Amino acid sequence: MQSLIEIKNLKHSYIDTDGNEIHALNGVSLDIYKGEFLAVIGANGSGKSTLARHLNALLLPTEGKCIVAGMDTADNKNLWNIRQHVGMVFQNPDNQIVAAIVEEDVAFGPENIGVPPAEIRNALAAVGMTEYAKHAPHLLSGGQKQRVAIAGVLALEPDCIVLDEPTAMLDPRGRIEIVNTVKKLNREKNITVVYITHYMEEAMQADRIIAMEHGVIKMQGKPEEIFTKVKELHALGLETPLAAQAAFDLRQKGIKLADGIISNEELTEELCR
Repeated sequence: MQSLIEIKNLKHSYIDTDGNEIHALNGVSLDIYKGEFLAVIGANGSGKSTLARHLNALLLPTEGKCIVAGMDTADNKNLWNIRQHVGMVFQNPDNQIVAAIVEEDVAFGPENIGVPPAEIRNALAAVGMTEYAKHAPHLLSGGQKQRVAIAGVLALEPDCIVLDEPTAMLDPRGRIEIVNTVKKLNREKNITVVYITHYMEEAMQADRIIAMEHGVIKMQGKPEEIFTKVKELHALGLETPLAAQAAFDLRQKGIKLADGIISNEELTEELCR
């Protein structure tokens, strides 16, 4: 696979309000591949959001390198090109909406760099929000607002979308909307997705997962590799998907089950055999 983003020994430090030096990232090395769906998990303070903000140069390395499509994020002349390659979606959709009409909000950034109106309409269609184009954003649900925010990024035609806990402020229905939208963009448009989340069921949808603690990557692998390591995840302060936890508990009681069970469907099928 071809790398879109190369992170080499990335470190990021800052001084907190008490004057203490905080090492938010401490030697992270990671390749993110074109067309990949990568989920990043970790407890609060693990460094996952700091890592996300390095991917489109909202933060710059204290040490090490973050290379996006061959461009060094630390080189100021690359800034706008990098941000066209990598778009960001944040937790609170209300903080990302600037216009009074949905289609005007989606068009705000793209029109400033000359993106044709057709691309803006395509972005709304891609997230299933065409019928709401003339609506006022404040009348939409949380999930719909977040889809509008994604459309605004998508209209810039990025290679990669980074979503920093995009469902943290949404109800279960809204979370499902966003996960389904992101999966569709990844599968159908081959957009690279970096998805920061506290919800393990969302991370299960990814091609690969990295788990962080204290600014370093502690685990990485496919979902079935990560979520069957129940004890290791608990040691990082993380939960496991319900089915993976149930399978682990059943094995502890001597019940033989196949390896790699992480979904409800897999557990049900195994128990019915």
